[in-house]
Amino acid sequence: MEKPDIQYPCIWSYKIIGSDSARITDAMPVVLKAFEYQFSESRQSKTGKFTSFHLSMQVNSEEERNTILNILRDIPSVKFIL
Repeated sequence: MEKPDIQYPCIWSYKIIGSDSARITDAMPVVLKAFEYQFSESRQSKTGKFTSFHLSMQVNSEEERNTILNILRDIPSVKFIL
């Protein structure tokens, strides 16, 4: 599969799915303090066990995009990032 051609800088969106919405919401200003971003809760699972969030921000390079992805993965309550 061919790697997509992404033109930087661009607005990049992450969908975050986690098990503790309060912890994830509280972590965003701490872990992303160096970035400007838009963050909102999207929806909860039927059972209420998981909550999804939408994070949108400008990224300036593939390296920065991957750095942010790794920062998000380090939040304990985060289960998946799309």
